[in-house]
Amino acid sequence: MRPRRANPEPPKPFKFGAQIYLAQTQPGFEPIAWNEIAVRYGGGTAELGRRLVPDRVGMTIFSAPGFAALKQVRTAEDFFAVVAYRRFPVPPADPAKRYVPKSPAEHDEDERLGRKILERVRTAARDARFIEEALAAHVSLVPGSRAGRRLYYRVIARMAGEHPFRRVDLQHAVERGIGDRDDHVWYPGGEDANVEFWVTMFPGELMLTMRLSDERLRHREYKVAHLPGSLRPSVAAALGWLSEPADDDIVVDPMCGAGTVLIERAHLGRYAKLIGGDSNPEMLKAARENVGPRYKPIELNSWDATKIALDDASVSKVITNLPWGMRHGSHAENRRLYPYLIEEFRRVIKPGGLIVMLTAETRLMADLMSRGVFRPQKILRVSILGAPAAIYVVRVS
Repeated sequence: MRPRRANPEPPKPFKFGAQIYLAQTQPGFEPIAWNEIAVRYGGGTAELGRRLVPDRVGMTIFSAPGFAALKQVRTAEDFFAVVAYRRFPVPPADPAKRYVPKSPAEHDEDERLGRKILERVRTAARDARFIEEALAAHVSLVPGSRAGRRLYYRVIARMAGEHPFRRVDLQHAVERGIGDRDDHVWYPGGEDANVEFWVTMFPGELMLTMRLSDERLRHREYKVAHLPGSLRPSVAAALGWLSEPADDDIVVDPMCGAGTVLIERAHLGRYAKLIGGDSNPEMLKAARENVGPRYKPIELNSWDATKIALDDASVSKVITNLPWGMRHGSHAENRRLYPYLIEEFRRVIKPGGLIVMLTAETRLMADLMSRGVFRPQKILRVSILGAPAAIYVVRVS
């Protein structure tokens, strides 16, 4: 029998109302997305909370005066409108029973509680407010979408923590609730559904949302050349955002791969020049295809990142995804390589400039910091497709 696991503490509730949105990221990137959202709106918005589905997604929940500014945000992977929100009581965890298998009576009680919660989920979906406002936002943000009388929908269900029902039961409860509505004629649909409802159940909390974006936000249309291990565009945008974009930036990505970091930095604001380099001809070919005739002035070079063909103190920002020693190279090679890379980054950057580095080699980076190789201004712990990593932001004096 599976041992009992204690639920984490219920998340802090927020006041539900109109114009509440949710931005979804890779875990750990929520504060970066929220910062960009606040800047894009320029006022009138407030963060209501953050949520995490471990190893899967991070979320920032916020109120905002409309949805138009969401079109400019690049550090999120998806946007949603919150259309229903419910709180449920959570029994306090009993540490003494944490690893004790449940008795038959406890299982029966769990089933009764599960049925009760699922009925409330169905009611929440049936009575969900702000559906029409969410449909209007979806139509505005996604070209080719529609919000007519007849709509095909699908439901994606997620759960964090332990619950007395299965994820598929949660999905079916929402489907029944949507089917009970009388505002549209709702038909269950598949991949080509007009509308996607995403329901997430946390300990003591239900959030029902409508997806406002589509795959184009996550994958970006400029990505015509794809390579294994290529950085996710939203992650590349987050690295660029942490570099504090400025109009006079000279930005270099010494290991540019398919060019995603440079392209995302170009979309974040004006710059003086973008410079990329890589030792792999296949990577450079992909970068040139993705860049195309855009993002000028930009140059892509073939070089060894430990011997960058740039003058001392000639760039203002270094933004890069360091080798993780997984798909390419090894951990042993990285122990030799990283000190030379960081030394070279420091050589080419101007005083006051920023170095932003992403890597999964957190133990190695901790060792380098202890030896004084670099001193980060900020470290952000993140997860990318389930792999733990960290972003290191270094200001060069």
